[in-house]
Amino acid sequence: MRILCSTGAVTHHPTRADHRLVAEARGLPVDAFELSIYPAWIDGGEAVAEDLAAIALPVETAHAEKAIGARLSEGDATAVARLERNARLAGGLGARLLVLHLWELPLGDRHLERNLELLPACIDAAAGYGLELAVETIPCSVGSPLGNAARAVERDPRCALVLDTEFLALHGELEGALDAGLPVAHVHLKDFAGEISHGDPRRRYLLPGEGRLDLDDFLADLRGRRYDGAVTLEASAVDPAGALDAGRLEEIAAALRRLAA
Repeated sequence: MRILCSTGAVTHHPTRADHRLVAEARGLPVDAFELSIYPAWIDGGEAVAEDLAAIALPVETAHAEKAIGARLSEGDATAVARLERNARLAGGLGARLLVLHLWELPLGDRHLERNLELLPACIDAAAGYGLELAVETIPCSVGSPLGNAARAVERDPRCALVLDTEFLALHGELEGALDAGLPVAHVHLKDFAGEISHGDPRRRYLLPGEGRLDLDDFLADLRGRRYDGAVTLEASAVDPAGALDAGRLEEIAAALRRLAA
């Protein structure tokens, strides 16, 4: 099981979204990263892609812009074209998996049928750049993450899933997630303290041991099931003003070393 870290550890939209800042993640003790893509990167075109390629950060997974999910929730077919541009960037940097928020606020999953109608086109857009598309189990407005995920897989069996430990715990679904029989391609790992935190990015993403979840047991269960995908630690060392907190970055590095041990 490979341990990755999100480049969101050193970037944060909108306070610290300069694509060149991902270079500050180089010192983290991982073999590869999950690239968090922000809107300005796509609007920046080929220059952004060239800059990121020159940084030569190993990218195994990429997380598409979260706002794409909001467009899908509105039934906006232009969201597929936007996802394709994300896929072009991710594929060009060597990623193999593209994470998608299939639904997103403000509508969330209130009209999930709209999102599901556009899902096959999203999968095709990712596949065009050699990427597997994986839908993340994110918070829901009316349904549940695993319920929505099952509907996505039913709509298109090519759909893979990303289990997010925090968001599943929010909906009381973490304990049953691995028994749901769904095609898990990736895992987002972060702790949960009982409610979603807002404000300071450093406390928005809790490291294992900072919340209430038994993530050691969850990871042991993954290994016992011979899970051969990757696990991304989602964390942030960015303070509310957009500066990098060196102390928090070292705590993230220490958490990554523990996970890899």
